[in-house]
Amino acid sequence: MSSWGTSPDAVDNKPKYLTAEEKRDVYATERGWTQPAQGISAARIAAGADREVLVAIGDLAGSSASTGLQEATITSLRFTPGTTATTDHTAGGGATVTIEITWDEAVTVVGAPVMKVVNSGGGTHDCVYTVAGSTANKKVFKVAGQTLATGNVLSLGTALHDAVTLPGGSSIKDTASGTVNSQRGLAAAIRVTHTVVA
Repeated sequence: MSSWGTSPDAVDNKPKYLTAEEKRDVYATERGWTQPAQGISAARIAAGADREVLVAIGDLAGSSASTGLQEATITSLRFTPGTTATTDHTAGGGATVTIEITWDEAVTVVGAPVMKVVNSGGGTHDCVYTVAGSTANKKVFKVAGQTLATGNVLSLGTALHDAVTLPGGSSIKDTASGTVNSQRGLAAAIRVTHTVVA
């Protein structure tokens, strides 16, 4: 078994020796599997320091729908609670539900894509893409003013709501090509839940 993959549509291509947290920062470029530059200042990273190549594979990101990984694939999902009473995904009114979706390549978002979070207490929370907190391959979606009750199970990537939707001309494109639509479907293997506590 290889220590990394290059198959289009696979959710487990990233180097397997990395932790789940490390994998969220890793994505494919035209140089291979890369991570943020290590051992340099945050200011240099913010200024666009080159990413560090973990596995050199030429044209891995691919510049068309038939080269490299082809379309960017969603590889992980997670709930990202904040530190205040309204953002920590605990029970109460006026709550903000925040999620993060990670692709295996950098993606470019236009407009306001939506991801539904299903609440076992009834209904859904329509989380909308926000630039704040998003990175090249990790995109943040959130919705405020929600009511969460103790014991509610929030589900991300259910069989009925297993894709990011693109209302009003929104798009999510593979940054390497600029024209290829990124995958928006969520594989069953990466579905996650969060149980609301008091």
